[in-house]
Amino acid sequence: MKRNMSGEKSPLAKVTEDAISSGNTRPLYAWLCKNSHLPGTTPNLLIARAFADTCIMHANRGEKLAVQMATLDADAAPGGTDLEFLPMCGVIAVGAYGALHAKSRRDMLDVLHDRADDLRFRVRDAVVEALAKMGAASEDALALEVATWMDGYFHAAAVLRALAHEAWLPQLHDPTVVAMRLDEAYELAKTSPRAAARYPGRKALVEALATATGSIANRFGVPIFDLLEKWSVVEDPELRETIARAAQSKSVSSRYRAEVERVRDALAASAPSVRDPRSIVGPTRGRGRKRR
Repeated sequence: MKRNMSGEKSPLAKVTEDAISSGNTRPLYAWLCKNSHLPGTTPNLLIARAFADTCIMHANRGEKLAVQMATLDADAAPGGTDLEFLPMCGVIAVGAYGALHAKSRRDMLDVLHDRADDLRFRVRDAVVEALAKMGAASEDALALEVATWMDGYFHAAAVLRALAHEAWLPQLHDPTVVAMRLDEAYELAKTSPRAAARYPGRKALVEALATATGSIANRFGVPIFDLLEKWSVVEDPELRETIARAAQSKSVSSRYRAEVERVRDALAASAPSVRDPRSIVGPTRGRGRKRR
């Protein structure tokens, strides 16, 4: 149990222990909300992580509390309020359990999967951190397990962001598995129906491709650039932009100059031809009935 310098339990440790022993979560929830920094732009993730560490010390009873909080829906913990901090704390604690206990990893992964497409974006962000923490502990094994996540926009986006996370990325060693997840993400975005372009999930996936691909390429080099060269022929302007952004990263371009150049050349070779401006018909005089 965490204690301060005088040997006393911390306030967080006290309210968490009381919630676990009595089943009354009100004091715990009130304390977490008060210290959440929400509603606001930046939630207090230090408290959320400390809560996860505190839960871990209570073994199975702490795990039960973590899952209970992670699964609070938007009616119980509306987005944009301090109550949203509660499922965030639960999700991060679930990730801590999945990282520490291999036997419970499957169950914890299922909880995270259900929260990955949550309507509350801060909860989705917490899933990325939790997944990265589990990945840091299980390395390439989790990259294989999350293959089942790659058929949903928000789920695939969470996987990409977690793979590129500073906690998990250095612990990954098999570029083949990572390239498979990246390839699946591009395939999902490419084959999405036109109506999905306006869907937040698909937008989240495209943004994850744009932000995560460069970091992944910088970690694994040639195999990822081979994949980007393959996808450089895609016609979708948004997906082409994700590849271009990966190649524009200073750290990537300085380390893999030749690889970056071949990806850029592939993009240029497959770029749609520019229409001759002389063939563009301008506005013409209306030939219908004149206005009176």
